[in-house]
Amino acid sequence: MFLNDLGQPLILDAEKQYGPFEQHSGALVLSSAAFKHHVVPKEWSKVVLGSEPDLCRLRLGNLSNTPYFPNCTFKSLSPNKPTKIEHGETNITITLIPAGKSDDLEIYLYYIENGYTRILVVDRLSGYLDFLPKANLYFHRGLSLGIDVMYIDECLLDGTQLNEDLYALVHLIRPTHIYGLRQKELPKWLLDLRLQKVPY
Repeated sequence: MFLNDLGQPLILDAEKQYGPFEQHSGALVLSSAAFKHHVVPKEWSKVVLGSEPDLCRLRLGNLSNTPYFPNCTFKSLSPNKPTKIEHGETNITITLIPAGKSDDLEIYLYYIENGYTRILVVDRLSGYLDFLPKANLYFHRGLSLGIDVMYIDECLLDGTQLNEDLYALVHLIRPTHIYGLRQKELPKWLLDLRLQKVPY
């Protein structure tokens, strides 16, 4: 997934045309989509962010020999350690949150702050929520202030059928907004979990 100037993520779709205000020309964050066929913006920052194992997978998977990765800066994200990156005039802090294992692969959530918005990116889930108490204080502070936007990879969804693991996580966190990383329509059961403002 690629970040834009504000740190908002997007997995680009080859069948869509993106306007000038929809360009995500920032860093490539190594979500699971990065290891599948994916679209790369025409112009991007040539910065690749990910966990050390994911960066190794990228290099060993021969993906680094594709035209997209020469002359790139590879930046390793340490689990539970906030990392600052700059894109344009925006300072973005990204934190890798370990969320268990699935099929012997480490699963991570990404917590992003840009000074105005707290974002949580859910790419994969392990089926357990015991990672939440183990996360760092920076992420816990963000949770106590409230997550403004949660981005979810639509690959986690099977049509409109309820995903219990995702339901449990979103119900616990109660973000203000929920969007898909691929900008597809999300099911009602998921959108109903957004934080509801109580009228007085």
